[in-house]
Amino acid sequence: MTFFRYLASGETYRSLSFAFRISHSYISIIIKNTLKSMKMHLLPIFIPNPSKLNMKDKANEFWTRWNFPNCIGAIDGKHVRMKCPKNTGSLYFNYKEYFSLVLLALVDANCKFLVIDVGSYGKEGDSGIFGKSKMGQQIYSGDFNFPEDEKLPGTDISTPYVIVGDEAFRLHKNIMKPYTRASARQDTAKTIFNYRLSRCRRVTENAFGLLAQVFRVFNTAIAIDVEVCDDLIIVVCCLHNLLRDAFLEKGNKIYYEYDEGQTFEMGSLSSRGGFASADGFDVREKFKQFFILEGTVPWQNQQIS
Repeated sequence: MTFFRYLASGETYRSLSFAFRISHSYISIIIKNTLKSMKMHLLPIFIPNPSKLNMKDKANEFWTRWNFPNCIGAIDGKHVRMKCPKNTGSLYFNYKEYFSLVLLALVDANCKFLVIDVGSYGKEGDSGIFGKSKMGQQIYSGDFNFPEDEKLPGTDISTPYVIVGDEAFRLHKNIMKPYTRASARQDTAKTIFNYRLSRCRRVTENAFGLLAQVFRVFNTAIAIDVEVCDDLIIVVCCLHNLLRDAFLEKGNKIYYEYDEGQTFEMGSLSSRGGFASADGFDVREKFKQFFILEGTVPWQNQQIS
């Protein structure tokens, strides 16, 4: 009970000690050991290795729900605010001028976490975080569990399966990012592509919003050791997937309450991408043409106007 009260409220150990009549030092041991045990048992079940996932099913869900074909997931990162760890200097001090750990996540069409990378320093750049992560290394080396290239619906145009992200990521044949704003302002087709990509990519914001709504520990600057904070983020992501499974099994639609006036202590990564690849430009052009021809949706012109 103490453990879940901490995740749900973000109360300090001393506050919890008054509520449960347990010393705050013993509460810290309870939470540390519980997180370690839950990580070991939940992670393989609720965030399994990508090689065990059926990526074609994930892509079909994105096409059905968000009208983006050959897409297996959306990627984004968040700075999770924390108290400055001892003897770390400015390692965890980010560009928004607070101390943080980075949660990098690949999210599916149902707002579940497919792959997560936790623990990068807040001071690190976005492309560097993705590039050094196991997920990023597998994607760049071609070892990620992408299915074989497939034709876009209703066309003879074959494209690789992709993940979608914002400007913070490097354009690659398997990673789609929007056109620059200056470029899109001069080209309606590019504006439509940016809208369709953003519509698909918002599942990451939904997932982070759900996470912070349920687990209010993210509403505070987390004041625990770095290693324990890593375990906390991983366990909470697993619990999030468990709750999403239970929610979707009842046939519910994707919905959550979001208070526009509330500020969660989770900040976006800075919007500086890495070097783009020539193959990435070619794949993006194919998607752009698809969205204005065979893959058009009736509301897209109204949305961009």
